[in-house]
Amino acid sequence: MNGKILVIDDEVSILEVVKLGLEEDGFKVDVFSDPIEALNRFSESNYDAVLSDINMPEMSGLEVLRRCKKINPESVVILITAYSSIDSAIEAIRGGALDYIRKPFRMEELILRLNEALDKIRIKKSLKNLREQKLEEFRIIGINEKMKQMREKIKKVAATTSPILIFGESGTGKELVANLIHYNSDRPGKFVPINCSAFPSELLESELFGYKKGAFTGADRDKKGLFVAADKGTLFLDEISTLPMELQPKLLRAIQEMSFTPLGSTKEVEVDVRIISATNENIEKLVTDGKFREDLYYRLNVIPVEIPPLRERKEDILPLIQHFNTKISERLNVKEKTFTGEAYEKLMNYKWTGNVRELENLLERLIVLEDSQVIDASAIPEEFRSKSKADRLNLEEIERKTIKKALEISESDKSKAADILGIHPSTLYRKIKKLNIELSL
Repeated sequence: MNGKILVIDDEVSILEVVKLGLEEDGFKVDVFSDPIEALNRFSESNYDAVLSDINMPEMSGLEVLRRCKKINPESVVILITAYSSIDSAIEAIRGGALDYIRKPFRMEELILRLNEALDKIRIKKSLKNLREQKLEEFRIIGINEKMKQMREKIKKVAATTSPILIFGESGTGKELVANLIHYNSDRPGKFVPINCSAFPSELLESELFGYKKGAFTGADRDKKGLFVAADKGTLFLDEISTLPMELQPKLLRAIQEMSFTPLGSTKEVEVDVRIISATNENIEKLVTDGKFREDLYYRLNVIPVEIPPLRERKEDILPLIQHFNTKISERLNVKEKTFTGEAYEKLMNYKWTGNVRELENLLERLIVLEDSQVIDASAIPEEFRSKSKADRLNLEEIERKTIKKALEISESDKSKAADILGIHPSTLYRKIKKLNIELSL
């Protein structure tokens, strides 16, 4: 079935024709000549859409629309009338009608408009579900007061278009916060991230703004930049402090004007982009030292968001362990581990210079390497129990043990092992060769 439709019209002949036509097209249809009876049925049943005449003696279609929206704000209503009035059309759309069609109409036209309306709603529901999934995926874990304040701030600023600058040490979750801001907004476009430190100046400019064919050697086709990719969405500029000085004026103008000129072009491109930046450096010092433009800094830092390091919110370590234990176990399709009180104590007392990322990496290592379901203090690597760098385990040995365990779990299937480790198979092959790991046949 294409959907369940409620049709309301005081002309019985119209009801019969519409019911027959819609049922032939696969819809389930209920028809009423009395709008009061129809609304009673509407409140009791789930309908995908309502088709209602505007001009009826008992109740106008505009009143039907109003009552349908009161019962279910998400309801799809299409109004039909024999009186072509622009005022009625405007009032219907303002009232929440999804479409407006005039009598006389062909059934093919009505079915087309109805399917278009239902498609719009299905897409809207799909996007809503995706947004809810993303909000859960990027949920901020923590009971610390600063984290609570940050969550409240995110809710306040998400719906705005103001630029946001996220401050935080490496591993605190700056990109997670940027995602959360985007998915808490109603922006229909994509979340587009770029790490400014990952590209040389000339390549970064083409990545951000795109280029025209022939703009430089090797430009054999037009390329749309990330500003265009993020149109109606969010552009996340990570490690913004590394942005080359020669590129800063063009970025400043693009943010101010929401327009730019691609490399090799003379035509400006207009966009609607929300800018979120992030840094783990003191940009104010860079401004003082002449390494970052002051005007660009103030343009980016309209709303600052600061993420406290993990060592300043010890009370969040336990809920983070529980969260990552579940998340990693589900991804690896293994049973969750149980941590003893002594193990928790060791993890609570560690400084976590790598912040949340370091904690997550350790937990994945423990889940992969430890055969026992119970993680006690002795299972915590020495590097996380000692403050002395000299006492830290050899990183290559840790990597070797982790890869061996992944190969053991996957029964020497290197593709599966790479998936368990979260790396590309070619990366795993190189590491196996580099670390001289013998594969069991």
